[in-house]
Amino acid sequence: MSELPLLIALAALVGAALTARGIWRRRGASRWPTATAEVVAVDIVEHRQHSRRREHLERQARYLPRVEVRFVVAGRAIVTDNRRFDAVPSFPERHAAEAWLEDYPVGGSLEVRYDPQDPRLAQFGPSRIPTRRIGLVLFLLAMAGMALFIYQQ
Repeated sequence: MSELPLLIALAALVGAALTARGIWRRRGASRWPTATAEVVAVDIVEHRQHSRRREHLERQARYLPRVEVRFVVAGRAIVTDNRRFDAVPSFPERHAAEAWLEDYPVGGSLEVRYDPQDPRLAQFGPSRIPTRRIGLVLFLLAMAGMALFIYQQ
């Protein structure tokens, strides 16, 4: 019998474990202390990635909105941005990234949760349940179960 289903099951289980670790990390962030931060700068970074089409090699643009904030922890000013904890949202069109940035006007305030050991690691806005990651873990576990079932046959 082929060992391929066993390898697929193993890879799916490793992926599920790594994703579950990320969920656990986010759960810990929900307990971090909060601070009110001031938005000091916003920017849109254009990221080009190569995409292979049948006809030619093409560079697709992705637009990454960056929000830089400043807040105070134990009398010390901390400046950080949205690249450190959550991944920066990625948009295929510049106007979509600009629309996302409208919620973060320069000079405005927002709530951040920060890591007490490294306050530069901050989560913006209210705590969120990572439903996509939970769905990915469930999918990977189902794939591992199906691969093991096939391997047993």
